[in-house]
Amino acid sequence: MDKGGIFLLRVTYSDLGSMYFSQLSDFQIDEIYSYIKKNERIQEAVVLWTCNRLEIYFYPGDRETVQYLEDYIKEKVAKYSVIHGWDAIKHIFMVSAGLDSMVLGENEILGQVKEAWEQSKKNLLSGTNMNLVFQKAIETGKKVRRENAFNGIKRSVVSEALELANLSKEDRILVVGAGRVGRQIAKMLHDRNIEFAIANRTEARAMELADSFGGRTESFDQRRWKGYDVVITAVKAHKLVLDSSFPKDSRVSSIIDLGTPPNIDPSIKNKLKVIDMEFLSRKIEEKKEERQSLANQALRTVEREFNKFSSKVKNDEKSEILRKIHEYSDLVIQDEVREIERRMELSQEEKVILEKGLIATRNRLLGIVINAIKTSDDIMTSNVISKMELLMNENFSRFKAKKIKEIT
Repeated sequence: MDKGGIFLLRVTYSDLGSMYFSQLSDFQIDEIYSYIKKNERIQEAVVLWTCNRLEIYFYPGDRETVQYLEDYIKEKVAKYSVIHGWDAIKHIFMVSAGLDSMVLGENEILGQVKEAWEQSKKNLLSGTNMNLVFQKAIETGKKVRRENAFNGIKRSVVSEALELANLSKEDRILVVGAGRVGRQIAKMLHDRNIEFAIANRTEARAMELADSFGGRTESFDQRRWKGYDVVITAVKAHKLVLDSSFPKDSRVSSIIDLGTPPNIDPSIKNKLKVIDMEFLSRKIEEKKEERQSLANQALRTVEREFNKFSSKVKNDEKSEILRKIHEYSDLVIQDEVREIERRMELSQEEKVILEKGLIATRNRLLGIVINAIKTSDDIMTSNVISKMELLMNENFSRFKAKKIKEIT
């Protein structure tokens, strides 16, 4: 695994504050993947987009690939950051554990990380590096929830929003959107024995979700929604779900907008009670101190798992480079013995002595290099080691080509 080449370009609520929810309106995941695929240097990539982050993990990361993605991002957002190597890998461990979320310890993020990885696979952009990192990050997220109190809290952005809305069984509720967030809302309403209807652009998806959680379906037309008390929107789209033409004579008293970007026209806030992501983020921030002790426990688990993972990877890298050094030097010795045999007649005993002598010389000459590699903390941070491995790979190819030529 070439973890040193993994980079992360991220845009977050932490960086942008409330601007995050409006500035992310110009992004679409399929569009991001299409842009990535146009650069032949980017071999692997995972795009993770949640209610408070847009993160692009990619490999390899170098001046050219970073610049390529920066050109795409900086035209759309005011602030972003780039992280590389072990820092990028540790970050996805923290994300999977729920330690980089608006709601500390939220459970939904683990499913979102899995979905992002699956989407990368569908786009044929999840190779050896991303597979290893994301698999271990997800395992760590599960372990954090098994070993810490986070697992019993079962809080999320959706649950926080529904709690703030103070819904009752008498309310007529409409959920707009049958995607991942819409499904979460439907399940929570069902678990609380609160009746609801589902509206979605694709009617079949609305029917499937309604059947799963005992809801009804409604037409995807805002003119038909004026008979509800509460409208909950959860749609990822450029076009507003509720615009300024929303019927003024409706009985709707409050709206929960969980869309990123926002699903409702800003003017509606002047007329109705609105719980949107900006409002929700402020309320969640006020509760963070209550959960900090739990976060500290979870952080210790993440640190332990990350250190075990990084140590294993580093040891595997050392073993691999040492294997290549021995294999390459063995090929050189064999080649030299054949060349000497071609020039001189050697007995079997003389050939054995020659080989042993060359091996002993090799071991003495390479001893310092081998010991340096064994005692190094992270060999792949060394540009010298990376170039040495590249040259060995090239020479391996030459030896193989030479052997094939000799046989034919």
